[in-house]
Amino acid sequence: MSLKKILASTVLAASMAGAPVLAPVAMAQDQIDGAAIAAESDMVDAFIEAALAVNEVREGYMARIEAESDQNAQMEILEAADAAMLQAVEETPGITLDEYIAIANAAAEDPELAARIDARFTEAHMGG
Repeated sequence: MSLKKILASTVLAASMAGAPVLAPVAMAQDQIDGAAIAAESDMVDAFIEAALAVNEVREGYMARIEAESDQNAQMEILEAADAAMLQAVEETPGITLDEYIAIANAAAEDPELAARIDARFTEAHMGG
């Protein structure tokens, strides 16, 4: 798995989240510098752990969504997936939802940060 897949899951989780849930998060994003947070190795590790958890949840729900033909049922599954992804981040030690989204946004905009996170991911999870 690559950083691109992790970030795709992260962006999906953030975009799937309902407006009431992310309204406070969006306001907090103005105050949180994701690149500064990601400068701490422990935060990068926590971000990667949370992103892997989000990706696992996403993969589990995508098959259910694709198998469902009823649009209303798909929306219900999507809402459940959204809640499960947010919970996965909230249950990850060492990182808050605000920090997670700030780092994801910073990595999406900063190729150097993305490369640093990708290198740390490879080092920690691919044995290299």
